[in-house]
Amino acid sequence: MSTGRIFSLLLTASVLLSVTGITPQAQDDYFEGETITVYVGRTPGSGGDLAARMFSRFWQEKIPGEPTMVVRNMPGGGGARVFNYGAEVADADGKHVIFSPTAGIEAVLQTPGLRANFSEMPFIGGLMSPNMAYVRTEKVTTPEDLLATANLRFGGNSPIARMDLLGRLALDTLGVDYQYVTGFQGGADIFNAARRGEVDIQVASLGQYRFSIEPTLVEQGLAIPLWHNPGTGPDGEPYALDVASDIPSFEEFYERVRGEPPSGPEYEMLRWVMPRVNDIVYAAMAPPGTPHEVVEILRESFAAVTEDPAYQEEARKMYGFVLPPVGAEQGTQLMQSLYDVTPEVSAFLTEYIDQVR
Repeated sequence: MSTGRIFSLLLTASVLLSVTGITPQAQDDYFEGETITVYVGRTPGSGGDLAARMFSRFWQEKIPGEPTMVVRNMPGGGGARVFNYGAEVADADGKHVIFSPTAGIEAVLQTPGLRANFSEMPFIGGLMSPNMAYVRTEKVTTPEDLLATANLRFGGNSPIARMDLLGRLALDTLGVDYQYVTGFQGGADIFNAARRGEVDIQVASLGQYRFSIEPTLVEQGLAIPLWHNPGTGPDGEPYALDVASDIPSFEEFYERVRGEPPSGPEYEMLRWVMPRVNDIVYAAMAPPGTPHEVVEILRESFAAVTEDPAYQEEARKMYGFVLPPVGAEQGTQLMQSLYDVTPEVSAFLTEYIDQVR
């Protein structure tokens, strides 16, 4: 080996030590006796908060050195505040992790409140939170009735919210006659409005469906499930989720009621939006500049949790199923794709959202 090559390797090792503060041999001890703060952009007791706290209990056991993990709530800005903090304030030492529902559409549209650039924040791991649509039987008793019923009321949170956008694009693709009723504070508020008959359609998390909507509305004959929003495969094609096998995917539902595969500009946008806002819901990310070796420790331990039978059992108790995991490679690609947006896509989404603001 040449003298220049040896010098280069020594320089690389020196830089590694100065940046990370650890040698490769000491990586297993890096977190020993330390505390990792996990920041979640939701209020205590919310779905995102409970997800982060439950996962963190198992995560700290998988990290070499078994550090203590504490969860700190940082709501605000529609979920943007916590990512801004992670990008601009939190130390890049691996002891500060953002684990929160993502703000994919905000990143796509580059809304002023979101200053963090997700493509610059190392992606550790993620979880998909599947969602589905249902309708009250007071107006719609079979899936086929959906297309023949006028002025259905679709309840939502805000025009830029994930489930609102997915619901509107799906309903417009189908050609459903509906009225968008927005301003509810969360999924529970929309569900309660549906119970009171104030809205007819909701896009809800699959967990909320299993524990609240299914037993109180569907099993009582007051509502029927319509479709679930599918995942997106490596080939870009949608695929039905195993955890929602009793509910057709949107593509399956469309073919049932329309007799042909879905198409049209709203469907093409739905296909584009789906992986970027639906395939990752809970994302664990590190501040920009966090050393790669430390990120790898967090990635490997995150993946180990998703394969832990004890975690999976706890997840089934909490959600009724295990949230599908998102690996580091897939998550990194999805986060980068949020900033690979054509002017046509940006213009379509901006106009589509502004129509109902």
